[in-house]
Amino acid sequence: MKTNKHQTLLLVKGKGAAQAGDVVRAFNYTPGTARSYLAHLGRQDLLQRTLAGHVLTTKGENRLQFFEVAGCANPDCPRCQGKAGSFTCPTCGWKLQKDRARLKASWETVFFKREAGVFCQICQAQMFTEDQARLAGIREEENQ
Repeated sequence: MKTNKHQTLLLVKGKGAAQAGDVVRAFNYTPGTARSYLAHLGRQDLLQRTLAGHVLTTKGENRLQFFEVAGCANPDCPRCQGKAGSFTCPTCGWKLQKDRARLKASWETVFFKREAGVFCQICQAQMFTEDQARLAGIREEENQ
């Protein structure tokens, strides 16, 4: 399995500090390739080597935030949305065109409360939280 920068930075963030063995287990790399890749990300100032392992630098954290909003350069990355002009529902796989995406306000009834966000028109699953939608530049739904 070939990984990319986005997935590796997410692994490091999730573990707090990652070592080559973590990359080997997560992505089925050889130990040498894992060490080389972590060093490569270190040379790009995305990771810093510590006694506990490799940790995210400020630049690495900023890159993850960018990936959260815009997606990474790998069109096959399952974690990235909107690069092809559409967002994909994580539940049913339906594609919502970027220009048609709208941030819906929170809504409350006697039976349930729906938080603000972007929702799939097919299965009604939440695709983006309010904060994610605002970061992605999705406009609010106009009241009708």
